[in-house]
Amino acid sequence: MALEHTAPDVAREFDKGHFVVRKSQNVFSAIAIDHAHEQNNKIVKGDGGAVGLTENASQLLRWMVSGPEMARLVNEFELSQEVTKTRQKDCPISKHHEQTKSIQKTFMTNVKSLLDVYTEFGNPFLETTTDLVILDTRDIIFYQRVAETISNVESIGKKQFDTFVSERLATSSTKSIYDPIKQNRLLLFSRQQPRSESKDKPQIRSLKQNCSLFSQLYVSCQVRNGDLEEFFRHENQPYPSSLSQFGDIRLGTKSDLLVPLERIKESETEAPNVDVVVLDGAAIVNLLKPRACRTFQDYS
Repeated sequence: MALEHTAPDVAREFDKGHFVVRKSQNVFSAIAIDHAHEQNNKIVKGDGGAVGLTENASQLLRWMVSGPEMARLVNEFELSQEVTKTRQKDCPISKHHEQTKSIQKTFMTNVKSLLDVYTEFGNPFLETTTDLVILDTRDIIFYQRVAETISNVESIGKKQFDTFVSERLATSSTKSIYDPIKQNRLLLFSRQQPRSESKDKPQIRSLKQNCSLFSQLYVSCQVRNGDLEEFFRHENQPYPSSLSQFGDIRLGTKSDLLVPLERIKESETEAPNVDVVVLDGAAIVNLLKPRACRTFQDYS
């Protein structure tokens, strides 16, 4: 029902504009009541706010007494300045700061430009094509994976919702509601599929660096007595080539070391003559099989 019939007094107050607060005589400058309260609170709190005042009872009491009074004085000063400005002019300043000819002209120009774009390209919500296009240029986006994500994002969300309900909320649920949900890694414009760098590019880059380094070495050897053996005793790469490959550490297994070790040392088949035999306890534990042992005493 209309407010005029249910609460005519309230309707009249609304028509008079008594549901907002006016801090100046300018039109279109009224603010909501809670907004005005927040501005008064800002004046009461001051620059430093109420931080630290709650720890001192006497200081907090003085602030509670003087704060509202300071806010009232500031408000009266601002109103007096507003009245002074009005009296200094032949006519009161009642226009909004954007109610000028230049701003209104710029606004109308922007509105006409927007309407021209809509007229030229048509309504984007009436498009029947399956291609993903840019609204202002109508160019087709060539990120096929991203376009598929945007086209199927609703169906993906519904499928995950049904899975969540069936696994966690149904009577025959198999997971707890507190179990973590797997994060979606959908391809978007800001998060696309990373491009793996070719292995040839780091090698070519390294060869170019080596070529430049050796060229500088050759030039320096022409003017001074250079010792190549002394030069190659020091690191001439940003990372040691024996330990890393293009900045990534070389990974391997310990068994790979057996082949070069066997070449430099002949295997011995006979036990040497020794006075003492030292056995590694951890190795013996791994060699002995528990078999039928059930307790540590039987195993020992």
